[in-house]
Amino acid sequence: MVVVPGARLHAERTGDGPALLLISGGGGDAGMYADVIPLLARTFTVIAYDRRGNSRSPFTEPDASLTVPRQAADAVAVLDHYGFEHAYVFGNSGGAIIALEMVARHPGRLLGAVVHEPPLVRLLAPDSRERREIERIGRLAQDGRVMRAYAAFGAMTLPDPPRLFLSPTGQAVIAAATHVMLAWGNLVRKITRREPDVMTRQLRNADLTMRRELPAFCFDYRPDLAALAATTAPWCPATGRDSVGKPYYAPAHLMSERFGVPCQEFPGGHVPYLQQPEEFTATLTKLLEGFQP
Repeated sequence: MVVVPGARLHAERTGDGPALLLISGGGGDAGMYADVIPLLARTFTVIAYDRRGNSRSPFTEPDASLTVPRQAADAVAVLDHYGFEHAYVFGNSGGAIIALEMVARHPGRLLGAVVHEPPLVRLLAPDSRERREIERIGRLAQDGRVMRAYAAFGAMTLPDPPRLFLSPTGQAVIAAATHVMLAWGNLVRKITRREPDVMTRQLRNADLTMRRELPAFCFDYRPDLAALAATTAPWCPATGRDSVGKPYYAPAHLMSERFGVPCQEFPGGHVPYLQQPEEFTATLTKLLEGFQP
């Protein structure tokens, strides 16, 4: 466990070589990278962790901060815990926003950073379709319809979501089924004493993700553009080839244009480490090697 202000962070280390810190997005944890960690560990010391309040990283204070700067400090604390002064960083979605904050605030700790599909909708026009989509999901959560919001959130992350995920009725059905599944799973685990799997942990994180993290990351936070322009850390934004039109696609390309840093392309959509682990590993390894002087 890594002890930080307001939380205890579950962290994992695998492999040898230069450090590579993997930061998960909303609802996720270290387990989201399980398929790619053994592949990346052939080249890197891979470090993954559950972000504060998620899964196996409980809050130690009920009003603990969830701000992006605090979470970037958590990422640095994880590196300190394992004794790494410098590391590569890959962040996806909300984790990409944390990685970007590290580029701005902790450049001296970075060997290079890949900022994959950050949902920085505040960089978009207020009436943009992408920003309205995130706002709609946020309203559902704030109105108490968390699992319906999470179903809409899940649909947003899929390149070609099933029709059921796209309609309000379908999302309501999914939400109801999810509540039943979680209740049944809790009962089974009381009997078997098995630890919850990655998907169950992700669903349990839904309330935190939708009601606290989504507004903190997407609407309360705005990157320090001046600090990013002046950073000494090598970094790049990145998007998936199947993510065109998604709320997290345009912000990466806007940053690419503003800072003159090429936006790199990954295979697949929003979570290529789950969908195409071999191709993801090859792409990420090549990008990180390109940061070397």
